Amino acid sequence: MGEMMNGIPENMDPRLPGGFNLPPFGVHQFLALMIVCVALWSVGTVWLGLQGAQQWIGSWQGNLQLHVYIPVDKAEQMSELKQKLSTITGVDSVRHVSRNEAAIWIQGWLGDSSLNVNKFSRRLPESLELTLADERNQFLFSDIRDEAARFGATVNEDEVQLAGAHELLHSIRQLAWFVTVILALAMALIVSNTLRMILLARADEVHLMRLLGAKEWFVRMPFVLEGTLIGGGAALLGWFLLWPLIFGVSGWADGMGIELSPFTLLLPLLFGGALVGCLGAVIATAKLVSPDSVE
Repeated sequence: MGEMMNGIPENMDPRLPGGFNLPPFGVHQFLALMIVCVALWSVGTVWLGLQGAQQWIGSWQGNLQLHVYIPVDKAEQMSELKQKLSTITGVDSVRHVSRNEAAIWIQGWLGDSSLNVNKFSRRLPESLELTLADERNQFLFSDIRDEAARFGATVNEDEVQLAGAHELLHSIRQLAWFVTVILALAMALIVSNTLRMILLARADEVHLMRLLGAKEWFVRMPFVLEGTLIGGGAALLGWFLLWPLIFGVSGWADGMGIELSPFTLLLPLLFGGALVGCLGAVIATAKLVSPDSVE
C-alpha cells in the first residue's frame, strides 16, 4: 500500500473532472476528429469548386443580359421588335445598342487602338440588349427566339448557354447547402456518440460530482469544450488539407483564369466545425442524471 497523506494515496488525483478542465484525449477522440476532418474537407472542396465555377462563369451572372441582332435591311423594324420583346415576361428592359457603340466596345475588348471604328461599325448589325429578371420561366428563351425570328433577327446563343450555366450553378449551390447541412448533422452525431461513450465510462465520477452538489453546467463543461475542440481541430486540419488540392489544380485554374482562395473558407470552416462539435457535446450530455432523481 502506498504512502497516505490525509487519507488519500499519493498516486491518486483527488480532483474531480468538471468546469474548464479538459478530459484526456484517447483513441476514440482522435478517431472522431479524423472522421469529422474528412467530412469538413469534403464540404470545403465542394464550396471551393463552386468558388471556381463562379469565377469561370464571370460577373455577368449578377446582371444577366442577352443580345438580339437585327440585320441592316430589317433595321426599320427595330422599334416594333423592341416593343414586342419588352412585353415578354422575364425581360426587365430592352435597350438599343448602336453599331458605333458596339464597335467601340469591340475595339476596347480587343485592345486594338488602330481599328477604324467608323468603317467597322458599318459591318455590324443593329443590336438590342435585353436585361433579364431574376425570376425567369422555362420558356423565356424560346419566347425571345420566336419573337426575334418573326422579324428576321437572331439571338446570341452563347449568352443563352451562359444563362443555362447560371441556372445550373444556382441549383448546384442549393444542393451544396443541403449536403452541408446533412454532413453537419452527421458530424454532430459522430461527436455525440464519441462523447457519450466517454461519459458512460466516467459515469461514476459524474454521479459523484452530482451527489456533491456540482451544477449540471459544471459537469457538462469539459465535454462541451472537448466537442468544440474536436470540431475546431478537425476544421483546421481539413482546411490545411485543401492546399494540396489547390496546388494540384493550380495549372488548370491559371489557364482558365480562375484564382482559388481557401482563405475565404477558413473562418466558415472553423466556426462550423466548432459549432458542430459543441452541438454534439450538448446532445451527448443532454441526459445527465440529477442526484434529486436518484432513488
